Amino acid sequence: MNNANRKKRQSIVVAAILALSLAAASCSTVGTTDTDAAATATAVAVATTEESAQAASMEVSEGASETVVAVASENQESHASADDLEWNESDVVEVSLTGSSASTDSDSVTIDGGVVTITGAGTYSLSGALSDGQIIVDAADTDIVRLLLDGVDIMNSDGAAIDIENADEAVIFLVEGTMNTLADGATYVFDGEDDEPNATVFSSADLTIAGDGELIVDANYNDAIASKDGLVIEAGAITIDAVDDGIRGKDYVIVNGGDIAIVAGGDGIKSDNSEDVDRGYVLITDGTVNVNSSGDGIQAATDAIVTGGTVTIDAGSGATTEDSARGVQGDVMVVIDAGTLTVTATDDAIHSNASVYVNGGILTLASGDDGIHADFLVEINDGSITITESFEGIESEVITINGGFIDLTSNDDGLNVTDGTSTASTGTATRGPGDETAGEYYIYINGGTTVITIESSDIADGDGIDSNGHVVMTGGVVAINGPTDTRNSAVDSNGTFDVSGGLLIGTNINGRNSEGVGDGSTQASMYLTSETVVDAGTVIHIQDLDGAGVVTFVAENEFDVIIFTSSDLEAGSDYEVYLGGSVSGDSTSGLYDDSAYTAGELVGTVTASL
Repeated sequence: MNNANRKKRQSIVVAAILALSLAAASCSTVGTTDTDAAATATAVAVATTEESAQAASMEVSEGASETVVAVASENQESHASADDLEWNESDVVEVSLTGSSASTDSDSVTIDGGVVTITGAGTYSLSGALSDGQIIVDAADTDIVRLLLDGVDIMNSDGAAIDIENADEAVIFLVEGTMNTLADGATYVFDGEDDEPNATVFSSADLTIAGDGELIVDANYNDAIASKDGLVIEAGAITIDAVDDGIRGKDYVIVNGGDIAIVAGGDGIKSDNSEDVDRGYVLITDGTVNVNSSGDGIQAATDAIVTGGTVTIDAGSGATTEDSARGVQGDVMVVIDAGTLTVTATDDAIHSNASVYVNGGILTLASGDDGIHADFLVEINDGSITITESFEGIESEVITINGGFIDLTSNDDGLNVTDGTSTASTGTATRGPGDETAGEYYIYINGGTTVITIESSDIADGDGIDSNGHVVMTGGVVAINGPTDTRNSAVDSNGTFDVSGGLLIGTNINGRNSEGVGDGSTQASMYLTSETVVDAGTVIHIQDLDGAGVVTFVAENEFDVIIFTSSDLEAGSDYEVYLGGSVSGDSTSGLYDDSAYTAGELVGTVTASL
């Protein structure tokens, strides 16, 4: 991306971060609600984006979040329209492929052995096979050309099976009930110094793929399906096996439907226009997408956006090199609005060089590095996020949690705010031993439920919440199954840890860095220690002197420290602490209702304090 464009896009991100910082800070003021903070932050971010919006925009579905609407307003509009998929049957030109040649009655089609060239606008029905041939479209710049694949099997040993050399727009329509196979060889022969076409299906024009038929693409040279402009998939059962990228649209890739299965030696789905600020995006609104890639599952030079559908990605596990792969990569922004996203990645499951927004959907992530990483901002407003494996769960310079359900497991820190460009998994940190200076990094917890489990490993035992800056909690629920070593803690903040609302309970093993909620919070808290280590799976129950429970929690890790703060606690009041006993029913957070608890052993009475 050129410098002007990068500054334009990132100025939006910086404005959003500033808005969130101010909004979250105001949440600690008496009388300001969590909803007010989130609304203020969103309004400022959207307003900032709309000021720089272009007239053309990508289409978004009804009910899309304000984030998606804002992003859409500045991205190039999709070329596809309903009219592209309408034609008169009487106007369809029949082209029969006959092995080494073809036949047709149209003057707009020329045949030279196994090379079939279409030179005029219209709708062309292709059937049959070419054992070593090619379909070329070389029409006028204003022409729309539709190729109806009605059971074709095309192999080209030294070039693209379908090459859209020139047109205003091309449509590949998969006729319902048909199987269509396109393949190329491992070596291409080019004219002069050309290096294109470089995909089994290649288009120099905007390309749309639709229809309810089946398409198999066997790409032995490079990419499977590529467009130098925009690429839209509306429907179809598409199976891809590519030595490099599976699907690539330079300006954008939009998936509105279909059942797509990709095995790629490079990236699965990719848009790589980094020169134009409104292009280079990937948008999935519906359909089923399965990607098994040696490179990134989804890679966008600007925005990677999921607003629906079912997306499953395995990135890097089958790679033959040591290069790591990310599940979803959006250089400027990643937005998950809805749908189901399941990712296994050797690097970050979700990564952006700027910001990540989760506004909904069901996410299941397993990562060799961070579950979710953004250099500047991660904002979670809704949705269900399960991070089953990670080095660090969520990492950025600013993390804001306004809602949703998060259940993360990490080997190092659960939530970590630090310099967003740090590489913690390689052992490189942004601060040296003993350097506890607070930077301008923030964790804002305003709502939702966040469950953090630190899983012991040979690499590290991290903190549940690790802020190299500050933590502000105004609402929500946080449950931390903290580290079992003596170097880390359930919470670790270099700066302030200001709590004015919500519930947080955490456990860890007492050590040099063990700490509780910061002094100066307006909400009462407790810091409890045990003389002996308590077994994992033990029930922790705290109640007032009248027997009314304020928290019941089952710790997954062993511990001898409990930290607890809740809006139900009253500073200066005494509370009874029980260990053991039992609980009934199921819990996704480890927290249970008071009515589900059967009493264990009373181990002491403690006074809540500010």
